[in-house]
Amino acid sequence: MADIFVRPYDQQRKPPTRLIVTALAVLVVTAAITGFWIWMDNRSANAPEVKPAEQPVKAPVASTPAAPSASAPAAAPDSRAQQLFTRAQSLAAAGNLIQARDLLGDVISTATDENLKSNATRVQGRINVQLFLSETPTSEKKSYVIQPGDSLDKIARLNKTTVDLIRKMNKIDGNLIYPGRRLLLPAAPFVVQVDKSTRTLDLTMNGKLFKRYIVGLGINGKTPTGHFTTVVHQTNPDWTPPGGGIIPFGDPRNVLGTRWMSIKDETRPDITGFGIHGTPLRDSIGAETSNGCVRMLNEDVEELFLLIPRGTEVVISE
Repeated sequence: MADIFVRPYDQQRKPPTRLIVTALAVLVVTAAITGFWIWMDNRSANAPEVKPAEQPVKAPVASTPAAPSASAPAAAPDSRAQQLFTRAQSLAAAGNLIQARDLLGDVISTATDENLKSNATRVQGRINVQLFLSETPTSEKKSYVIQPGDSLDKIARLNKTTVDLIRKMNKIDGNLIYPGRRLLLPAAPFVVQVDKSTRTLDLTMNGKLFKRYIVGLGINGKTPTGHFTTVVHQTNPDWTPPGGGIIPFGDPRNVLGTRWMSIKDETRPDITGFGIHGTPLRDSIGAETSNGCVRMLNEDVEELFLLIPRGTEVVISE
């Protein structure tokens, strides 16, 4: 049987020493914390009050709309037209000429900035020529089937164009053609329109601008106005100056450049000696420097010479 231990009576009533010491320690710590917080409250209460520095109060200023500055920049060009122009250039560079030309037409019809419109017209004209001289069908070209007995010269005369242009448009070398072959030809005759006020030459078809060129004109307004037709078309022409004599092609004194197309008005036989020609004097383009003729850059007059036949209508207006 297990032993049973019973605490003596006098030991049960003796308070435990460890409990008394712990209680006293708790009381001392509590008193110390309480006294510290009382001391801090008294210190804060007796401290002098510090007021924030007074800030000056500004009177409200009435807002007035700013007057427009005289040096303020002009309004930006039509942003949509500029985006279309940039897109058209990218399409042209990628070979998408039809799409590029259509976008440039939108730029020309909607642009508010004249420089942008002029640039679009210039690029569109270059694309028009590139398309026209290709085998790509466009509205400026028609299809013709070669008949027995046809020749390039006969086809050119019947369709008011040139043999060189038919060759160029259809990639033909020489004069040999075969019945049944389909050719691309100009859909209608070109018309040349010269505007003296803007010093431009517009090549048009069916009243629509095909390409615009900058030209030089007669000094002091000497270029005649009216309706004319081209008569003599010459490559590498000699020049007969007003004082007489002949200056051959290649002579530095020859002002006709690489091409010459004389113009004539049957109702005014007194108007002679005028025409459209090239020039090596690039600075004379866009100015009044000739004796009355219409001057073009050599590369421009060579292009025009290829596109228009003898008998092309030329309209010169103020």
